[in-house]
Amino acid sequence: MLAGAVVAAAIQQPWLVFPTVIASHFVLDIIPHFGVREHNPRLRNKHPLFRFVLMIDVGLTVALLALLPFILKGIVSWWVLLLGMFLAWAPDLMWVREFSKMAKTKKDYLRTSSFEKFHQWIQWFEKPWGIVTEVVWFGAMAVLLGAMAR
Repeated sequence: MLAGAVVAAAIQQPWLVFPTVIASHFVLDIIPHFGVREHNPRLRNKHPLFRFVLMIDVGLTVALLALLPFILKGIVSWWVLLLGMFLAWAPDLMWVREFSKMAKTKKDYLRTSSFEKFHQWIQWFEKPWGIVTEVVWFGAMAVLLGAMAR
């Protein structure tokens, strides 16, 4: 979502922002990032480190959704910013669906669509130390947004 905010603030034109943020999601998924590699997704979802990082992500997301429209006021329309942020995250809705389905049914979720298989395939490198990449990325995006807000 933070990358979506940067793209929205930099481009500002909705018809360019929206496809760009969706494409950026998949480009960023190719970069090594945090993950707990359990063969069984249900075990991954229960892993304490996975849940801890997920809670931090959710907290940061809520904070950014609440604060960025005010911080970037006058730079980009609030609706372009929020929609850009949402669309940058939207491909990950499949993981939310998978997570909730496994929690409800206690069964493994089978990825059947080509999109789901592709999305999983491009995330070729998820390791616990990938959090370093994410922290550096977060810092870089925060610096860019800070520079734009001045």
